Amino acid sequence: MRWPRFVVLVLITALLQASLINTISVTSAGITPDLLLIVTVFFATRCDVTDAIISAFAIGLAADLSNIGPRMGPWILSFGLFGTGLAYLHGVISLKKMPHQALAIFITGIGAGVLSGFLAGRPVGLKLIIGSAAYSAIIGPFLSLLLDLIMPVKKFKRGRR
Repeated sequence: MRWPRFVVLVLITALLQASLINTISVTSAGITPDLLLIVTVFFATRCDVTDAIISAFAIGLAADLSNIGPRMGPWILSFGLFGTGLAYLHGVISLKKMPHQALAIFITGIGAGVLSGFLAGRPVGLKLIIGSAAYSAIIGPFLSLLLDLIMPVKKFKRGRR
């Protein structure tokens, strides 16, 4: 993994998530995609397990820093746990096809959103979480194609080592 390039990518993504993402919101509820979720699933399905775990926790830290809230840490734990689980799951099944990536983004988005809401001690807006996960799942596989060009990752071999 090219860590300096990874850091720059995560910083740019966190800045976009914190500032410009509201311009593409849909519905009156302001449902927006979660770019950091898409990046988490991208690295969890493309890297080896160790790099995927480190990147998931680092992206969770960026998500905590880009969200304004009373507590620090719920996104680190949510993205870290779900990214780790996805990395180990990717060792068993392949998530290279676009529908599989979309499903992984959707499930990870719902799980991480509910867990972070629970850890933050605030009520979970399930409609907003599901809407954001669905929006992210729709655009995520297409952004993964762009991320493949920007951040080529050494191919991961499935199965036992």
